[in-house]
Amino acid sequence: MKAGRAPTRDTIAPMASVRHWVLLFAVFGAFITYLDRVCIAVAAPLMQADLKLSQYEMGWVFTAFYVAYGIFEMPSSWLGDRWGQRRTLTRIVGGWSVFTILTGAARGYGSLLAVRFLFGAAESGAFPTLSRALSRWFPAYERGFANGMMWTGARLGGAVSPALAVLAIGWMGWRGAFVLFGAIGLIWVAVCAVWYRDDPGDHPRVSKRELEVIRVGAAPAPLKTQALPWKKLLFNRDLLILCATYLASGFGFQFFVTWLPTYLTREHGLTLARSGFYTALPLLAGAAGCALGGFVSDSITRRTGSLLWGRRIVGAGGFLLGAAGFFAAVQARSPELAVACLAFASGTHDMSLPVLWATCTDLGGRFGGTAGGWLNLASSISGMLAPVVSAGLADVFGSFNAVFWVTTSLYLAGAMLWLIIDPRKPAIT
Repeated sequence: MKAGRAPTRDTIAPMASVRHWVLLFAVFGAFITYLDRVCIAVAAPLMQADLKLSQYEMGWVFTAFYVAYGIFEMPSSWLGDRWGQRRTLTRIVGGWSVFTILTGAARGYGSLLAVRFLFGAAESGAFPTLSRALSRWFPAYERGFANGMMWTGARLGGAVSPALAVLAIGWMGWRGAFVLFGAIGLIWVAVCAVWYRDDPGDHPRVSKRELEVIRVGAAPAPLKTQALPWKKLLFNRDLLILCATYLASGFGFQFFVTWLPTYLTREHGLTLARSGFYTALPLLAGAAGCALGGFVSDSITRRTGSLLWGRRIVGAGGFLLGAAGFFAAVQARSPELAVACLAFASGTHDMSLPVLWATCTDLGGRFGGTAGGWLNLASSISGMLAPVVSAGLADVFGSFNAVFWVTTSLYLAGAMLWLIIDPRKPAIT
């Protein structure tokens, strides 16, 4: 059966299969990625007091993560293709878990800055390598669902991690919380090293029937002797367009994780406690959108036999509906309506996220992880620039509505770009 063709009933394996355990494992990996990232944001006031850090110094501690994450994203993702996903994920999650624990041992600004830079370097490549692993374990017509569930785990991690961090800090102090969260990551590493396999055919519990299903349009393994054709990959037309859509996507997401509480307190008069509750709603909506988007994309692919439109319809539709949500938020006059509009924007836009990553592995072919690093670099650029640009827009125009207008425009551009992306043409075969 060719990639992108709808499967028959006889080719569909039972739900109780090894690949779905692999998916659950990847979902938890995505969840703890945000668990370890978010802990420092919650602990920041206590850390500043104990370590005598200024607001400016703490800002550089936050920035150090994104700088390192962006610098090492491509090399780390390439190692995922060259070494294999098990070895690379063991290194990535093991490294960031160790540096999470060492964050709790920081004694001043210099040591904290260094540890958080190393934390960002260690975590780079995590999502491209996870997505590449799913491309090896899932056939083309299930890949949207698999990526959707992985990103659901990530969004849930972002939504519930603040509450978990508060509980851990209240129980163990901020230093103990970092040790606890780092230890959880090391448990994941142990399971990865012992149980996970890069090639489904090497896993002792994969049946012959399930292996046949997995092989339908499954991404190929890199050839150990094949040099990476960097120019062909990095300047592939469809991959560059996909990176542009992710850059636009990151601008909207960064508002939710940086300026949303400030928007609610400054422009709608909410208390900090109430704004904290409302802040979680768009991320929860995003988690639902990720799961729904992957499911809808795969359903379209199965019903039509077209991988092209299974990807394009959900990708473009998610951006278009997300733009409508941000546009509606400009008109909102109450905090409840504003949050409802923003949750709609987040949930519908995030339907495109699993499709975006599935398309990336489609285009990357044997080097899907490296392609994912290129894609995630675009998101890292948004992570570095969007908070500053949004703050400038709000200051110049006196309202965050200016940010909503810009995001609406970026999402509309992203929707149009999706209509010219073709996932059937891998950059490297």
